[in-house]
Amino acid sequence: MKTKKIITLALAAAMVSASALSVSAGTLTETNTTGQTEVTARIDGTTPVPGDVTYVITIPDVVDFGTLTQPENTDKDSFKDVPYSVSLTEVNNLDVATQKIAVYVRDQNASVGNSDFKITNKADSTKSFTYDIYDVLPENITATKQSINANSMTQAAGYKLCDFTTQGDAVDGTLRLNQTQLCGYDIADIVGDYSGYMVFLSTIENA
Repeated sequence: MKTKKIITLALAAAMVSASALSVSAGTLTETNTTGQTEVTARIDGTTPVPGDVTYVITIPDVVDFGTLTQPENTDKDSFKDVPYSVSLTEVNNLDVATQKIAVYVRDQNASVGNSDFKITNKADSTKSFTYDIYDVLPENITATKQSINANSMTQAAGYKLCDFTTQGDAVDGTLRLNQTQLCGYDIADIVGDYSGYMVFLSTIENA
């Protein structure tokens, strides 16, 4: 699982892919000997004020469900679980007595009251499947443990994932897709690569 970082007060996104393992880098071979890489930067005219809170949160770059399988038994859950991690890798000047760093997550197309996390067929947008997000690893998901998206989303920021205060704080969680959703389809109608995006938002809140 690759990772990326949210720096200071930035909002970032993490790709969720149900295709074969994604490749994000270019390649050079004996027949393709040259390539190019975009290099970008931004100057926004602001300068951090000494004493301001700064932080770095690491989120997944890609989470891959791999190859999904159409179950033979439609009366029994067939969960595909993949782990993910979100962590506070750096923090400065946070007053833990009065402040915390809150992390929210939502689907790229979510809105209040319409908040399913989905992956969609890249060639046919009418074909999509939902998944759930847990804040624990697969082995800790019990019958009474609810996903963080068990209820409808009530705020535009998304679902509350966690609060961070101390460098090294982390959430090791699970994305869970029930493959029974594939039942009832002719497999030829749903083959292909699927993807979607989780959008993470971080903000400083009162403790």
